Amino acid sequence: MKNLFENNYENVKPLPLILRPKTLDEIVGQEKILGKNGILRKIIEKGNISNMILYGPPGCGKSTLGEIISKSLEYSYETLNATTASLSDLKEIVERARKNIEFYNRKTILFLDEIHRFNKLQQDGLLSYIENGTLILIGATTENPYHNLNNALLSRVLIFKFEELKKEDIRKIVEKGEKYLNIEIPNKIRETILKISKGDSRTALNYVELYKNTADSVDERDILEIFEERGFSYDKAEDKYNIISALIKSIRGSEPNSALYWLGRLLAGGEDPRYIARRLVISASEDIGLANPEAFLMASYGLTASEKIGMPEIRIILAEITVYLAISTKSNSCYNGINKVLEDIKKGDFEGVPNNIKENPIGYKYPHDYENNFIFQNYGKNNIDYYIPGDNRNEKLIKEKLEKLWKNK
Repeated sequence: MKNLFENNYENVKPLPLILRPKTLDEIVGQEKILGKNGILRKIIEKGNISNMILYGPPGCGKSTLGEIISKSLEYSYETLNATTASLSDLKEIVERARKNIEFYNRKTILFLDEIHRFNKLQQDGLLSYIENGTLILIGATTENPYHNLNNALLSRVLIFKFEELKKEDIRKIVEKGEKYLNIEIPNKIRETILKISKGDSRTALNYVELYKNTADSVDERDILEIFEERGFSYDKAEDKYNIISALIKSIRGSEPNSALYWLGRLLAGGEDPRYIARRLVISASEDIGLANPEAFLMASYGLTASEKIGMPEIRIILAEITVYLAISTKSNSCYNGINKVLEDIKKGDFEGVPNNIKENPIGYKYPHDYENNFIFQNYGKNNIDYYIPGDNRNEKLIKEKLEKLWKNK
């Protein structure tokens, strides 16, 4: 039974929701997969819907497509957001889906947004329902599914990558918003909206609506200034990972100026200093290691400081650490060593622990009882050089020491 005041909800709908495409032809962008010859369009038009993951940046049409699919095929449509959903929520949807099959012979689509937020147990909970056809899963994620979803789920879904909308795509969407609101946005503000939306149609339309709501009471120059400030930030779901990658690669390449710049971009974009500090600790281990062990200590102190000191002061500490790591001598010997170990183990190399170093050893020699605290004995992998010292001052000394101790191996 309809609520007497249900229509009031229509009056408060935001512009992105009002202008959300209703058909495939209304979708802007994604020509490769949704254009006239796009493979995903052909699948939808033929009604051969399979379980799928839609992967791409925010505001590019993933959730919109989910709704279009369900309406075009007259399937029941359920939605969950993985950031808040639980297994009990999933079970309630499964019960409704079963009734749809039993009573109406109707399939059910589950659109699961932010699917990468589901943990392994929750992802496993989906498997039986999509395997037996109770649900058709359409998952959406801004993260690379190959890095964030387990193999059992990946083997049961098709994956379609959505591209960030181009500037001209966003322009069409903005113009559509202007037409609907019966306004004309000044060119400078329109271009700023195109810039700060960064391929996100939802963001673009939100700014169109903001302009509409403020144009009568706020000076155009003030609106422009407010909008431009947003341009100093970055899209955390996309640019964050490119910028942190640029920071780490600049440190690895011993280029302090570039490293400082990318650090500044992260801080100006509002990134959590603790996240940056954690990445710097990893960089100190992966790219510097034993060539300069003090780099790890310094980065660790920075991580501790980031837990207690916020912006703006933490910027100074992070800048000092960033420059120090960039100018430090580099070595990835430990990084390569543990990777080689794990690679061998993955191939089935499971060596038994030698008797002399088991918990209750037979024939163990206590090194401290011998000259220089060393005695030659079997530790299990004496014959494989997993750790190969780097060509730097510190590790040259390490190499000399190891060669002297283990010359008889």
